[in-house]
Amino acid sequence: MSKFELIYFPIHARGLSTRIMLQLGKADWVNTYPDWPMEKLNTPYGRLPVLVETKEDGSKFTLVESRAIEVYLANKFGLLPKDDSEKAKCLEYVSQTFDLIEGYCNVILFKVRTRNEFGSDHEGFHKKPEECTTKFDFYVAQNLVHLHKVLSNSTEFFLEKHEQILSKSKSVYYLGDSITYADISLYQAYADLKTIDHIHQFDSAKYPNVMKLIETLESNKDVVADVEKYDVNPYTYFNLPQ
Repeated sequence: MSKFELIYFPIHARGLSTRIMLQLGKADWVNTYPDWPMEKLNTPYGRLPVLVETKEDGSKFTLVESRAIEVYLANKFGLLPKDDSEKAKCLEYVSQTFDLIEGYCNVILFKVRTRNEFGSDHEGFHKKPEECTTKFDFYVAQNLVHLHKVLSNSTEFFLEKHEQILSKSKSVYYLGDSITYADISLYQAYADLKTIDHIHQFDSAKYPNVMKLIETLESNKDVVADVEKYDVNPYTYFNLPQ
């Protein structure tokens, strides 16, 4: 039986779906927190997450990029439909959730990069653009407004489309009557946005089928245990202004 090491920060972001898959697959795995950016050069492409699988014969298989890792594990642990057409649809739905996940990551990364280069003591991080007293702070505030607007627009579009898709499902899930990669990816998007208080658009009255799926995953002990263990606010972890 293989053993897995996930190298990633103790936050959801691009690591949550991988962790959930490892839990659901009853894998023998650990999460190693990197000393970043000190260990950046030790990774294949200077980026995270990295998955290292140690097989029974002692050989190691290393995989980088969250999407590649997730597809590999979804296939390995039976979280993809067997039918080719349904498998393609599953990956289509996953691709849709990436708009939300990337939008979330863009907000975090903008704050990280701005803080690293210019420091965190700037009113642009927490004031409206029109309240800022310098051009730089106006620029910071304006960019954050734009990033949140893009994220809100993507979220609204996604929820409207996927409510329609899930309303046609014969079960609570996207495909079939059990959890697939698509369900996990939707839940990751929701959990990511929750850590930055951006879930006001996830309305049970407007999107009952989306919320029913999320609630179903939240009732799964393997999913919940993993979510709670790594439910670290990214602003707190990276010491970012909120």
